[in-house]
Amino acid sequence: MSRSTKYLAAALVTLVACAETADPESPGTGGKADGNLTTLTFAADWSESADGALVAGLPIRIDYDLDRLTACRGSTNGSEVWGITGYASFDGGEPKAFEVTRLVNGRAVAAPIELDIPARAARVELWFQNANRWGCVAYDSNEGANYAFDIEARADVAYAAFTADGAEDLPRMVNAGDQLVVHYEPERLAQCAGSTAGNAAWSVTLNYQIDGGAVKKLLATRADGPNLVPADPEITLPRGRDLALWFEATNRWGCHAYDSNNSANYHIAIE
Repeated sequence: MSRSTKYLAAALVTLVACAETADPESPGTGGKADGNLTTLTFAADWSESADGALVAGLPIRIDYDLDRLTACRGSTNGSEVWGITGYASFDGGEPKAFEVTRLVNGRAVAAPIELDIPARAARVELWFQNANRWGCVAYDSNEGANYAFDIEARADVAYAAFTADGAEDLPRMVNAGDQLVVHYEPERLAQCAGSTAGNAAWSVTLNYQIDGGAVKKLLATRADGPNLVPADPEITLPRGRDLALWFEATNRWGCHAYDSNNSANYHIAIE
């Protein structure tokens, strides 16, 4: 019997589990010095452990033993009709759903799980839910308290944040050789927002240049179904004196919109 298990009698419910996969454009290669991802293990004996530090901006792997959550399983016509979904809330924010099981030849099996940690996150809470097609729901949530883990900041990283309310939080100065993570909330530049076939059909690009030189580009956002979310790209800071930043939103229908500090661009000094 799992901890914090609830049963809900309800009408027919079909579980939809949203997979959270590692973005190939996300910075970093792992949470440990050997280049491997830090793994959070949720074992069948009800223990939870991490084999390394959780580091802001780097992905983690989750190893969840399906024997922790056996309530609400069921099958019909030789096929299992249940599935487990995980949820992650960073710093108390909106939970992100990810797929813990997937159906293979009619059987629910463990799915590989890699979860991106936002660049400025300091804490994550995790919990898990099993549901079947008849409306039964069961939880593994540490008796409702959720499983909480602290997240370490990266020492060699500076942050520039551009928030949806139009505010900026920029470092006054950065050091050559360090990394700069640029967090851009796409709602700030929503003139080109749109979706098609259930997928976001627009994006925001970060443009930057050093001392007025060649303009380089990185995607500042990524699609999450019909929504656009921050991609938190990293810039490796070269030698120079001035870093200029500005942003451009585009969509598949030809829309262009700019966030460029009234054409003056956003500037950060490099030391």
